[in-house]
Amino acid sequence: MDAASLLAAWTTVRQPIERSLPAFLSGQRWFGGKTRVIRSADIVDLLPIPLEEAPAAIVLARIAYADGVTETYSVPLVEQAGGGARVFADALWNRPFLVLLFEAVSRSRSFPGLVGELAGLPTGTLEALRRSAAAPLEPAVMKAEQSNTSILYGRSFVLKFFRHVEEGVNPDCEIGEFLSVRAGFRHVPPAAGSFEYRRPGALPATLGILQGYVANRGDAWRLTLGTLDGFYERAASRGPAVPVSEALPAGEPLGEFRDAARLLGRRTAELHLALASDPNDPNFAPEPFSLDYQREVSAAMIALARETFGMLRRQAEGLPTGVAKRARQVLAAEREILGRFGQLGQRPLGGLRMRIHGDLHLGQVLATKDDFIFLDFEGEPARTLAERRAKHSPLRDVAGMLRSFHYAAYAALFRRAGEAGAAAPSFAALAPLATAWTGAASAEFLGSYLETAAGAPFLPPQREEFGFFLALWLLDKAIYELKYELNHRVDWVAIPLEGICGLLDAGD
Repeated sequence: MDAASLLAAWTTVRQPIERSLPAFLSGQRWFGGKTRVIRSADIVDLLPIPLEEAPAAIVLARIAYADGVTETYSVPLVEQAGGGARVFADALWNRPFLVLLFEAVSRSRSFPGLVGELAGLPTGTLEALRRSAAAPLEPAVMKAEQSNTSILYGRSFVLKFFRHVEEGVNPDCEIGEFLSVRAGFRHVPPAAGSFEYRRPGALPATLGILQGYVANRGDAWRLTLGTLDGFYERAASRGPAVPVSEALPAGEPLGEFRDAARLLGRRTAELHLALASDPNDPNFAPEPFSLDYQREVSAAMIALARETFGMLRRQAEGLPTGVAKRARQVLAAEREILGRFGQLGQRPLGGLRMRIHGDLHLGQVLATKDDFIFLDFEGEPARTLAERRAKHSPLRDVAGMLRSFHYAAYAALFRRAGEAGAAAPSFAALAPLATAWTGAASAEFLGSYLETAAGAPFLPPQREEFGFFLALWLLDKAIYELKYELNHRVDWVAIPLEGICGLLDAGD
């Protein structure tokens, strides 16, 4: 069937699909609007995919919510047998559809739709990666899913299919290609290609990226939790009556993780050096700070803090006793925190702002046999595409990783306490162990980062200035975490509260 006939066939079911979309989307894990009320769902484009086995298409649906927000989602559909009725299912669970997607990228195929077209765009490295593939490229949907869907092709390629679509290049595609193809940075998956949606009068939108598969031992979060389990076990073996200072393992608390923390610091610095390596590309060239930019960041930090403190004030008395006490301490420091953020817009800063990872933490790093690979350069999913493509201080990434060490220390503590049940020591008794481990891991990471990035123009040259800016990003990140936990995981509110209190104490 030619493209015109395919389009004509799909337009006959356009309205039934639109009516079914709200219920379908609400049941999908990757749908980000579950907490909102859907006012309408309209198909803005329909891109038939010429599949021999069954009718298939990628639907672009604009979702309008009752609060006035609109979002566009990419919904691949394939027809299934429905006892006489036309029934459609998620096409990303259909093997022939997945095979065709890979071929579309590798052969630069395009698919016209009602308004625009979908184009497969291979990079220059795709064919070399394909020739080196060690096994058949059998597709399989990966289980660990969040806001996107990833498909593994054998053990050679991974296709990340973006569900939430925004006009403009996705930073995961843009940064991934820059690092692996142009900068030759080896600690990211090799960029093999992408899917781009084009329509008249609009910037192209990224619908998916194809990358080379990287053999790994899991992410650095899991690796770190395993290390922490051993740390707490060694400390506990010395007995509950032993003071924390004596309960810590001889020497320093990190054990073998010391080398991992130092390697993470080195690789993070190398990542930033690579991202700052092209002064001639306006999308990547580092830029000096300006007071206007600093005031904009300062205002955003203050707005987030005020919103979060309002949420905390409303929920504080419903928290467990020890956590509620910490909440009151944080609320009592609100004016001090807002004052610290306000200082950012009042003094000139050295260093440069540049493209960064944007959401760096242990879960965004793969542990290979003896090294680390950085993943997922989309940035924080709650932010707009323009915000995620903006240039910032690389210390924002550094703060994200340091906060991730703190999270890991407490997550392992929670897990240990949960397994021990009623016999578990109190949170307050164990917390100093987490604080000691976090401090040691952070010191090793930061020391290695600074050794590798020494003299880089993107870092503030003065030690006091460096400390001031890093402390602000750490505090802002902890408040961002607090807002997330208040919304999604109240049992973990203690972690960012402890982090905020620790940062306040360190700044006194």
